[in-house]
Amino acid sequence: WRLGQDHPDVPKHPEHKYLDLVEGELTFDWPASHSTVAEECRAAREGVAFFDQSYFGKFFLRGEEADQAVQYLCGADMEGKQVGSVTYTPLCNSRGGVEADLTVTKLKDADGSNYYYYFAAGGNTATKDLAWISKVLEDNHFKAKIDDDSDSMTLISVQGPYSRKLLQSLTDVDLDNEAFPFSSARWLNIAGCRLLSLRLTFVGELGFELHVPSDSAVSVYRAVREAGEMLSQTECVPVRDAGYRAIDSLSAEKNLRHWHADLSNRDTPLEAGIGFTVLSKLKRTGDDAPNFLGRQALEKQRAEGLKRKLVCLVLEAGTVPLHGAESIWRDGECVGYVRSTAFGHTIGSSIAYGYVDCPRSEAKITNKWLEAGEWHIGDKGEKHPAKLHLKAPFDPTNSRVKGSYDIPMPSLTFSQPVAQAQV
Repeated sequence: WRLGQDHPDVPKHPEHKYLDLVEGELTFDWPASHSTVAEECRAAREGVAFFDQSYFGKFFLRGEEADQAVQYLCGADMEGKQVGSVTYTPLCNSRGGVEADLTVTKLKDADGSNYYYYFAAGGNTATKDLAWISKVLEDNHFKAKIDDDSDSMTLISVQGPYSRKLLQSLTDVDLDNEAFPFSSARWLNIAGCRLLSLRLTFVGELGFELHVPSDSAVSVYRAVREAGEMLSQTECVPVRDAGYRAIDSLSAEKNLRHWHADLSNRDTPLEAGIGFTVLSKLKRTGDDAPNFLGRQALEKQRAEGLKRKLVCLVLEAGTVPLHGAESIWRDGECVGYVRSTAFGHTIGSSIAYGYVDCPRSEAKITNKWLEAGEWHIGDKGEKHPAKLHLKAPFDPTNSRVKGSYDIPMPSLTFSQPVAQAQV
């Protein structure tokens, strides 16, 4: 650094470790971390992977009108939910666009006198999500309050075929399917800490989220990590920490949404392929029809049919990396662009998600029209053949999410793709 004639130069650092790591990722080819991410994905698919998701937003909705507020806020039907139920839901605006997608858990005070709701929101949208919820509550004068407990709680996600066996060694609470079904919550005691566990997954495997008070996070993590090391030795399966690149890969294989990438406040649940979250409410009509934010717009769109829709495309060649914003082609016509992409380490190919527009020749987008086309992804002057997937490219029946691993699955190779020349 030059500071002027009267000052000596600031000497250069002999090493630039962070810069070296960053530059290893900034490439149009496969990033330097590619093989590391592959091993993290292998652990999630074959053994156990630990994800630190403490950056998530963690909000509590309480008040005498909490039930009415949550029913108005959520696209999913929250009426009659049991204590301990966990619901994945969009929060829509008046145009039907998704302002947030998150999970809502119904809980009860220790004395059993009042119900309240626990919202777990993605970390990169948590501030925005909290502001949106607060505004809706204020604008509609609900006698309810949303409190932000994000800093006082951590989130350790334990995912993989052996996740139940690992956690069962640390608690006396029965964790089997009947006692602890998918999309439910239970209080556990691990390493002397009382914590809330949600049986959820964002990677498509049997999995459990541990929502832990911050002051107990280290002891709980050490307990599950030590149990994981023992499990790895006894069962000969991979157990390791994993990061967000692995989440991107695993979730892309399972056709799961990422708000800010393939989901935004322009996109409706029906367009984004998560229409199942709102259909229960939309099917309730007349005096039984619950009012919720975005209902009128979604009813209109459902009646008229979709003019745009999110599609999942998997490249036929496993050697092509994608980075986003590539063009999407159907029968030689550009019909959209890629909104999100990741390399699927389990299936051995790049996966792309993007919205396609309805052509003038069609009244609305249908699965029949989608399946009749020949698809390509355009990137840097080339068009790469791609296969359309109306369901998840990996485990489309969700048997693994349900904890069923007795169904034969394709061989999981996790092979390193052939690298292209650096650009």
